[in-house]
Amino acid sequence: MFGVRETSVSRDGFFLNGRRVEIKGGCNHHDLGALGAAFNRSALERQFRIMREMGCNSIRTSHNPPAPELLDLADKTGMLIMDEAFDAWAHGKREWDYNKMYEAWHQKDLEALVRRDWNHPSVVFWSIGNEVLEQQNVEMTRHLVEIVKELDKTRPVTNGYNDPNGGRASGASMALDVMGVNYFF
Repeated sequence: MFGVRETSVSRDGFFLNGRRVEIKGGCNHHDLGALGAAFNRSALERQFRIMREMGCNSIRTSHNPPAPELLDLADKTGMLIMDEAFDAWAHGKREWDYNKMYEAWHQKDLEALVRRDWNHPSVVFWSIGNEVLEQQNVEMTRHLVEIVKELDKTRPVTNGYNDPNGGRASGASMALDVMGVNYFF
């Protein structure tokens, strides 16, 4: 299968192949509820079908890299994907969070995510984090964006803020292509 698609973002919105597309979606954790975390194609197909019936056209893969099969199905069905890398950076939210490995592994893990998923046309955004405790840290945000942009300059990079005022005030959000804002309308 071969396809070409072009995306862009501006103050006027998100554009797919020159057409403005309103992104309507939700956060989709990697497990399938009572079925667990092992990939189940028919369960995910059902989930995608239900989401489509609800009016969704996109998924944020909260809060870590999705199964490759999810991206294959998104490519096939036209679901747009925000491919999310981390739920924690150097400071964890829980005792055994990713922060234990961040220093040694963040660059390798982020590069591996981008390299693995960059050929999926469904991936239209890279997300470097979800409500990380360092969301006001300009240097860390810029560093992670640079890792992504070294490999893929074609897709926008975002970060999910639960403190958008802090992200704006610190200037960290200026390192992003798109500022993600959680829980604020």
